[in-house]
Amino acid sequence: MMVSELSKIKYYNLATTFIIKALIALLLVNSLFSGVDFSQIGLIKGLSSIADFGIKIALVLMLFILFKIPNRNIIYIGFFLFFLVIGGSIGTIYHGEDFDKTLALLLNVCLWFIIFGYAKPLELNFNIYKFSVKISTIFLILSMVLYFLARQGLNVKVLGGAWLYDENFRFAGTFAEPSLNGYFYGLMFLLVLFSRQQYRFPLIILFAVTTYISGAKFSFLIIPLLLGLVYLFRIKGFFNYTYQLIPLSIILIFLSLAFSYHGLFTFIADHSTNPATMTYVTRLGFPIVSVWHLIEYPLGSGIYGFKSTLQPYIADYCNALSNVDVNCNEMLSYLSLRDPNASESFAPKDVLSFIILSYGVIGLFVFICSVLIISAKLKSNKHYFIILMYIVASMLFTLPFRFILFYSFFLFQCYIYRMSSEK
Repeated sequence: MMVSELSKIKYYNLATTFIIKALIALLLVNSLFSGVDFSQIGLIKGLSSIADFGIKIALVLMLFILFKIPNRNIIYIGFFLFFLVIGGSIGTIYHGEDFDKTLALLLNVCLWFIIFGYAKPLELNFNIYKFSVKISTIFLILSMVLYFLARQGLNVKVLGGAWLYDENFRFAGTFAEPSLNGYFYGLMFLLVLFSRQQYRFPLIILFAVTTYISGAKFSFLIIPLLLGLVYLFRIKGFFNYTYQLIPLSIILIFLSLAFSYHGLFTFIADHSTNPATMTYVTRLGFPIVSVWHLIEYPLGSGIYGFKSTLQPYIADYCNALSNVDVNCNEMLSYLSLRDPNASESFAPKDVLSFIILSYGVIGLFVFICSVLIISAKLKSNKHYFIILMYIVASMLFTLPFRFILFYSFFLFQCYIYRMSSEK
């Protein structure tokens, strides 16, 4: 039986190991600060994006030096790069003002796909998964100490916005918003729960508590439901008949919001204060308006093209909710793109809405096929499938295109290769 070149374990010298782990650590730390604006403390605006781009270039160059480039990866990267370029080109037709952002996104995604292709040798040779757990835990503990000092009335918040905690004192940790913190440490909770990690039990408690105090409602709702599936999968034949129905059902719920939203928001208004409804109106609003947008733009309006084409649908959405006691202020702010802050932040709050707005039916089809193919590949291990469903569900309802999204994919790959090697 032939062993692929990328599957071989080699012993690299201390300098090589240090460089690789230093680059991975910098990439992870930058991801842990997803969305944070460092210009508030005098640093240049967009520092995180510049650093992220530079770190990935350095890492990719090291990978090219250390490992052979697999032909299959070149084909995959070429396909996705072509797909991205088409979306970028269409986007400039509708909204050419953000050409620089489009180009940056294309290059960054391309670099990430190259790194994904080297996840196996990176994990087998440098133990990236456990290294990432250590780094994440250190930053979590440090931010948690600051958070509890803030709860005691001390002024420890050095960055504005929702960094560390928001106006409701939900714990955001190092991230720019609590939902990202809840998502990532919810993922870490599942990874450690289904592993043979050293100090497994205290880490499970730490990550569970973090998810809870983040106030990330979606993560705290979806995790128990997914853990419940673990027991249902023990029923003979249940998993074989449902492993593809489950992701399809999640996507169907996403699409159905466009036709059943009014009753849902009436229920939310009856059980929340008006200011508290704004996060629901915004997060669920993008899935709704993206489906409406799909009807008139079946092929999408390209990457960031939605900044010029989506506004009428947002207006219709807020008008439709005018007789319900919910807060549509954030969505309405995107209608005035002459406001630089609104224009800068105008983007869907979830990944699938971005894909649908950019690529229409084709993007939706590719997304569904990708999820089903990966689900089929992971069906031999039900724990991997559960973790995948957590990531997919988060991409549909709470997780936007942030650094932490791509690092999550990479970490999940490393986790699979580590668990497989320890069997």
